[in-house]
Amino acid sequence: MRLLVANIPLPANRFLVDLNEALETHVDLVHSHEAFWNMEGEFDVVHFHFPEYLTFELQEAYRQGLTEELIGEVARRLEYWAARARLVVTRHVLLPHDALEDPMWEKMYAMFYRYMDAVVHFASASIEEFRTRYAGTDWFRGREPEHAIIPHHNYANLPNEISREQARRRLGIPIDSKVMLVFGAIRNEEEKELIRTTFSGLKLNGKLLLVSRWRERLRKISWIRLKYWVRDLTRLYYQIHPSYHFNYGFVEEEDTQLYLNAADILFIPRLWVLNSGNITLGMTFGKVVVGPDAWDVGELLKETGNPVFDPDYPETAAAAVEEGFRLAATGERGATNRELAMQQWGADRCAEMYVALYREVLD
Repeated sequence: MRLLVANIPLPANRFLVDLNEALETHVDLVHSHEAFWNMEGEFDVVHFHFPEYLTFELQEAYRQGLTEELIGEVARRLEYWAARARLVVTRHVLLPHDALEDPMWEKMYAMFYRYMDAVVHFASASIEEFRTRYAGTDWFRGREPEHAIIPHHNYANLPNEISREQARRRLGIPIDSKVMLVFGAIRNEEEKELIRTTFSGLKLNGKLLLVSRWRERLRKISWIRLKYWVRDLTRLYYQIHPSYHFNYGFVEEEDTQLYLNAADILFIPRLWVLNSGNITLGMTFGKVVVGPDAWDVGELLKETGNPVFDPDYPETAAAAVEEGFRLAATGERGATNRELAMQQWGADRCAEMYVALYREVLD
């Protein structure tokens, strides 16, 4: 079976790296946005992730603005490939993170899904949301695509060699702190406010907020010197405050273990979000994960016994995090989370499920 993974290279995306490697043991895999865009080669299945990263043209449009002309060019290529192969997509997001209310990207996604033979979801809530969102679509095949649930595979390939005590010493965190970790990008002021209010609402002694990447928003301040004065003052506050430990740059993969192993719980600071790789990341490292009761995130956290909060009432997040600390103190929930991630969510096992789906749509 020949498989084309039609996305621009995303070297920092561990999900794609590990899945491609696992699939290569089963199929003849080519990862190439050029082959997709130039309509070159013969493939049985074309697999997509993140439509906004199909090509460098779309990546640029994500930053600068999508056009009708570019949507038409993508549609022409999807129609070309649909006539020659089966098309499969993994649904990671509702819409691009910074374009959730952009009608052009809504149009792009609706057009994109119209051509799919199968859509892979991480939980059943995504299937229900998809069918509601795209009800009435004029499907290219004349029928709704097949739906499959395949877990977000684990992060077992990340280094995980240091202990909790070693990680805290290297980060300069007191050994006996109760550490709430926020890992990954913080996308907007709403998420920053959720983090701050949740942490400040915790009725815990010795609490510490560990953030892997805190970025100040400076765009609204017009004077250059004032911008950097605000930035430096903000950083200084968090550096000298004993309850905060913030990193301001990108965390390399080999340092991920520092943050995860230093933490007691992992907090997902989103409200209405479809999926989060932090569920799998946290569980791979044996952490209790706390997040919003929204679509796949809420479904997976509740099914696995991890705390959730009501995204319509963000003030409920503090109580959910406190419950997370109670669960973390026993060690049982974290151990169960890791066992599930390692035994059920391995990349090899997930790749086998993808190959079974490819064969199904080909038949």
